Amino acid sequence: MRSPPQVTNVLDFLPTPEHAAIRAGNSSYDCTSGIQAAIDRAKSRVFVPAGVYPVKQLNLRSGIELYGDGQASELRAYDSSLACEFMLATHVRDGGTPDVADNMRNIHLHDLKLDGRVAEFGYQQYFYLLAVNATSDLTVERVTFHGFRGDGMYVGSGTLRSTERHNQRVVVRDCVFDGAVKDNRNGLSIIDCDHLTVENCLFQNIGNAKLSHSVGGIDFEPDHNWSVYRDVTIARCRFIDIDTVNTAGITFFNGHQAGDNIHDWVVSDCQFTNCYWGIDSATKAKTTTAVADNLSVLNCHFLNSVRVDVAVNGLSGTQISGCTFQRSPPGSGPGGDAIRLGSFAYKTSENAINTVITGNTFIGIRPQMGAIGVLGANGVVCAGNVFVDIHGSCINFAEGNTPDNSRDMEAVIISGNRIRRSAPTAPGTSAMSFLSTSNQMRITKGHVVVKRSIEYANDIEDGIKHVAAGAMVELVGIAQPPT
Repeated sequence: MRSPPQVTNVLDFLPTPEHAAIRAGNSSYDCTSGIQAAIDRAKSRVFVPAGVYPVKQLNLRSGIELYGDGQASELRAYDSSLACEFMLATHVRDGGTPDVADNMRNIHLHDLKLDGRVAEFGYQQYFYLLAVNATSDLTVERVTFHGFRGDGMYVGSGTLRSTERHNQRVVVRDCVFDGAVKDNRNGLSIIDCDHLTVENCLFQNIGNAKLSHSVGGIDFEPDHNWSVYRDVTIARCRFIDIDTVNTAGITFFNGHQAGDNIHDWVVSDCQFTNCYWGIDSATKAKTTTAVADNLSVLNCHFLNSVRVDVAVNGLSGTQISGCTFQRSPPGSGPGGDAIRLGSFAYKTSENAINTVITGNTFIGIRPQMGAIGVLGANGVVCAGNVFVDIHGSCINFAEGNTPDNSRDMEAVIISGNRIRRSAPTAPGTSAMSFLSTSNQMRITKGHVVVKRSIEYANDIEDGIKHVAAGAMVELVGIAQPPT
């Protein structure tokens, strides 16, 4: 029988007189060189016993398992200097090569706490608790990322500008990303990763009021056309109180999509509570012939988002099914759509392409446009959804066009939806309608013609207007319902 791998204890590489203070959590000793020696000399397993270990940068290597006694085993940033820019790192600067065959690989981190001390030292964009570059087969489990100054975990393409590096098969499971104070960047930042799984993780207290974008729980932001992020699964995660201006639970960006490098993302069974945006997307304009993004949002619950729960913007091939979009109490919040299709940014229209919205429940939404707001879309199936106590319209179409004359509105099928109130209308209750129009994201009494489209077999409760008073919505171009 093969004996278990030998375990290397980091305390064996640290001065004995410091052990008591480390265990008590009040040591000021720089543990970096001792722990690095344990990592370098270990056969495979390195154990960090309970205690607080002040460290600067620790460099990981292939085949290493670094673990502790859970949150009781804490690696804490030694100080605010550049020496603490990365707490744990694989390749940094120009380490590694563009060839994944040369990657560092088979690394397992688990049952640790990493503390960046943001409450003491403040925001610093490029200070990461875990920096991963040119790495394959990495598993991170039961790690608490606490008080990160920039990103909690960075899965990148190098730490020098224009350095091409690729990551493969990264698993992040049962972890906590707690910004502690909202003066940081992202919990998990993905620049490059082929096959990423994030499961059962908590993201909370993340944000930065001084920054206007690319901040939140998980941010996908490739930097170059050779960057890769595809085959992404985010399941059973919670995103809580990510609510500073323009922050999001998850942001997807496809601006460097150049063929097969960026596609296929699934978000399932996740909870988004008190986020400014639930899921946002920063995109480039797409067409029906372009490579599909393929975002699926399945069985998720969005509660009290400040603005939009899911912003499809210019993504193609999006499915949103089995989700609940809710404001509690009904009608609360400043007003924002549950789902927004299309956008207009940098003088360019970005139409949502081939979107499926089925089997969702919308409760108490007080929309800016509609519970589903359509700024621009080509190919939409909206079927089998339930709209309850909407403080405005369920589906709203933008009228007019944008200065680039590229906003589209066609090929829409709306069928089999139920529209109702949970109780008789009270005096002063906002008028509820199934369809309406808008201009500059404001409700209007306009006239919209949606080409190659049809609306049929929707169950609208008595007393709820089919089309908002004074508006006209015409879905024309299909002679009869599809069989």
